[in-house]
Amino acid sequence: MTVRPNLFPVGSETLSWIMQSRRMSDVPLQVSLLMRWQSFWFDRNLSLQRKLVPGTWQGDDPLFILGLWRSGTTFMHELLGAVPGLLWPATWQCMNPSTFKMLPPPRVSKSVVRPMDDFAVDTFSPQEDEFALLALGVPSVYRGFLDPGRLSEVSQWLDPDIWSGRTDGWIERWRDFLGGISAGKGDRLLLKSPNHTFRIRALVEEFPKASYIWLVREPAETLFSNRKMWVAMFRRYALRNWNEPELDEFLGKAFQYAAESLAFATTVLGRDQLIVVDFDRFKQAPVETVEAVCHRLNLGEWSTIKNSIAASIAGRAKHIGDSYPGCLLSQEQIKAAEYLGDIQVAALGSHGLQG
Repeated sequence: MTVRPNLFPVGSETLSWIMQSRRMSDVPLQVSLLMRWQSFWFDRNLSLQRKLVPGTWQGDDPLFILGLWRSGTTFMHELLGAVPGLLWPATWQCMNPSTFKMLPPPRVSKSVVRPMDDFAVDTFSPQEDEFALLALGVPSVYRGFLDPGRLSEVSQWLDPDIWSGRTDGWIERWRDFLGGISAGKGDRLLLKSPNHTFRIRALVEEFPKASYIWLVREPAETLFSNRKMWVAMFRRYALRNWNEPELDEFLGKAFQYAAESLAFATTVLGRDQLIVVDFDRFKQAPVETVEAVCHRLNLGEWSTIKNSIAASIAGRAKHIGDSYPGCLLSQEQIKAAEYLGDIQVAALGSHGLQG
């Protein structure tokens, strides 16, 4: 197989993980050399950045948007990004975590369409900080985008227990990145990553004053949409082949751990800290949904927010959600979907938006 994936620079820890694969011989030499060259300069720049721009973020009250991939988290992130007083990592920062503190923002914005849908993301769009963590060496299931033949290995990072009490410095690296986002600004951080869903136990410990918006979607649709997303990301970034049975097994574990994470969150967090949002309600009435979220979390006077929200919604709502008629689930997938669905119904009942 000739592999010509899209590459983005990663540090030596992530590169070392990639190179551990017994099938790196599948990767053309020029691709391997480019990865090593990018990683060398990534680490050099990161070392310089840490010397020139010290300081980490010490806050404890971020607003997190959580939920499985393909459940509307990106759309929610875009809309809440328009709320005054909320500060979020932009695409250019997340994709350049080793240099963004030393460089001014790009003068020209570039736009790219995501591989799994026609949702356009530009240089200054709100972005998942997970991409920065991936490059910085924090264990991330997004390593599976690069080497999908090791999905069974990366699935260990879906387990919420594995993140609680870790002493490998991942939170320090995260806070160092967030320090660059918030430097000199007093705004509250708005952070979105479906992967943070599986870190909920660690988040509750590390950020006692944090608030959470948790998106939930009908499980079967979520599964089909995730198949589409992960395969699209493999086609763009994978260094080796993949197979659908391994992907389905991985997604089954993700469903299980997402259900456990949500059940934990509803147990330890009150309605003043956690809001569970139904995907269908959000899709059908995005303005009203965001208004209810802003009221419940006291994010500001709605009259000063609504025009910005309406402008952000324009041209975006039509991109939310696909339908999957005729797609079938195995018996194991049906069981996992039912388990997740039961947890979601309970969560909507206890922490959902009423009315």
